[in-house]
Amino acid sequence: MPDRRRLVIAVARMPYRTATMSATEATGNAPRRKRGRPPNPELVERRKRELVEAAYEVFSTRGYTAAGIADIAERLDIGHGTFYRYFESKRDVLDHVIDFGVARISKAIQGDARPEAAASLDDLVDQLRAITERLFALLDEEPGLVQVILLEATAIDEELTYRILGLVDTFGAVTASYLEHGVRAGFVRRDLNVKAVGRGVNALVLPSLLEAVRGGVSAAERRELSEGLIDFIRAGIEVR
Repeated sequence: MPDRRRLVIAVARMPYRTATMSATEATGNAPRRKRGRPPNPELVERRKRELVEAAYEVFSTRGYTAAGIADIAERLDIGHGTFYRYFESKRDVLDHVIDFGVARISKAIQGDARPEAAASLDDLVDQLRAITERLFALLDEEPGLVQVILLEATAIDEELTYRILGLVDTFGAVTASYLEHGVRAGFVRRDLNVKAVGRGVNALVLPSLLEAVRGGVSAAERRELSEGLIDFIRAGIEVR
């Protein structure tokens, strides 16, 4: 029997995967491995970060709905294909943009002073006042930030709505941590429900931020709102 015929019969009797490999090897057409070095993780992360920052700037200035992938790519002077190597869609990169924006808001809320730095009610009130001032300053620097996170993101889909609501609760917990320290230190009422008040402070601040986004609050009105809010909080938390 010719050698070629024996090879065909032997291959036919093998399992499919083994037969395929043997036939490939027999004909000398084994697949070649792709050449080149694997992607550098640091370069990948740097490019992703650049895309997120570009998307953040585009969404903040143009709005999420009006912006497109082309706007993001144009800001970095890259092609559409480069964007799709890292993100599946505009909605996909939005999740990362929200993370980026929330980090900026968190920094504005917490600042450098920690709750433990307050040694008196006056100190705590100053901390809360500084938080309000930093939030308004951030809004002046990046007016589209609050609009994208609090207005547009909640209108995109249910998943994002729940996520934003969870973030608002997180910010309330940060405020509660300042109040809780005051309770432990003895200059805030011991019967105070710090979690409820932390959420309540957010509920009072957010409308002012949203109004400022629409351009309806002057600098003088902001100061008045801020001081009114601080006085209201102080009256409710001080030891009687």
